[in-house]
Amino acid sequence: MILSMTGYGAASTSFLDKNFSFEIKTLNSKTGDFRIKLPAGLGEKEIWIRKMISDAVSRGRVEASFTIEAPNYFGEYQINTELIKKYYQQLHDLQNELGIPESDLINAIMRIPNVIGTDSLNLTEEEWHHAEQVIIRGLQNLNIFRAEEGRVTARELELRVQNICALLTRIEPLESNRIRRIKDRLRKNLEEFIVQEKIDLNRFEQEILYYLEKIDISEEKLRLGQHCDYFLQLLHNDDEQVGKILNFISQEMGREINTLGSKAQDSEMQQIIVMMKDDLEKIKEQLANIL
Repeated sequence: MILSMTGYGAASTSFLDKNFSFEIKTLNSKTGDFRIKLPAGLGEKEIWIRKMISDAVSRGRVEASFTIEAPNYFGEYQINTELIKKYYQQLHDLQNELGIPESDLINAIMRIPNVIGTDSLNLTEEEWHHAEQVIIRGLQNLNIFRAEEGRVTARELELRVQNICALLTRIEPLESNRIRRIKDRLRKNLEEFIVQEKIDLNRFEQEILYYLEKIDISEEKLRLGQHCDYFLQLLHNDDEQVGKILNFISQEMGREINTLGSKAQDSEMQQIIVMMKDDLEKIKEQLANIL
């Protein structure tokens, strides 16, 4: 089962006079990018919360927020007098330096963040237990969402790989005609420049065999088929984090398809290879969004 890197999860609950809410959104990213908003008073829990989210998400871009609403809590307002004095002195000096008319600096300073605040909303152990459960449920809902997205992606990936396998079977019937056409083309080109009586047919056949060995595609077909089988096998195992491995396999599939294209020298075969490349590009697009 694969997981999508894109997902959404949320959960909320109430306990006594407090409401706890947790919301998380994830997007695809090659590395971990975590942005978490927590209320004041949970500083000591931040490392634990980040680890819990990191373990659940693994990688990708994460935007999460945890809020606590306490309608009956008003807190005690605190004025940061030292900060006000510093702001006032700096703004007063700047007024004099620039010749700005006198104004009410206090009103402006009071609107600056952190000048006025309330004391932190502390949680009891029982309250924190309920808060923790909200985060856990939110992460579970996120992974339910990502698992469903993963199933849709897996079906699309399976279809594209099966398309490549089907196209691979269409190449084999073309090979005998391909070899015959190559032989005829080489013989015709040779006869245009050399009198037929002077052509050493034995040497010509030897050169043909050597050339056909160089453009033989048996190994490429075999390896491409093996890569497709391995891709499908990983797609349906129980590992949730196979995105990097599948991406590596898709690169190997691309190498074999490109080599087939360079060796084909046949218009019908080239058309099939172009269709393979189209399916492979769609596979890579989908792989960018799985864990």
